[in-house]
Amino acid sequence: MRRTAPALLALFLLAGCGTAAPTVDLDDPMGTAGDAVASIGTIEIRDAAIAPADDAEGGIAHPAGSDVELRLVAVNSGDAADRLVSASSPLAEEVAVGGEQALLGGSTLLVGDTGSTSPAGAASVTRATVTLDDLRQALSVGPTYPVTLTFERAGSVTLELPVDNP
Repeated sequence: MRRTAPALLALFLLAGCGTAAPTVDLDDPMGTAGDAVASIGTIEIRDAAIAPADDAEGGIAHPAGSDVELRLVAVNSGDAADRLVSASSPLAEEVAVGGEQALLGGSTLLVGDTGSTSPAGAASVTRATVTLDDLRQALSVGPTYPVTLTFERAGSVTLELPVDNP
């Protein structure tokens, strides 16, 4: 009995040393653990990623020469309006920005297919698109790739974006 008590105590203590189960944010429709997050001025960028591939072949999500959209949520926590004026990346021959790029004070800008219609608490929501046209290289799931977003007032921020999982 004397030998069993210390062994049971050790087993009990070790059982309590595990890590907590990961939490899942059910209000985050597209976020994955690797999505990029950044802030610049009053603009907070969340859940930024390159859209997933419909069908990846040989580990390549998007082949060279293809076009691919970005997905992200930009929130303006300030009072002054801002605007997404451009985007750039060494990955693409051209980066096209379209749709409504305005980001009013207290509003949210959804870029690409975020899976969200209107985030809770947003004063207003606008939708835009950012497309990497004619990729210069193939993109794979795993690595991150640089994309720079430029806002009229807040300035520029470079994000390292993963290719999102489907």
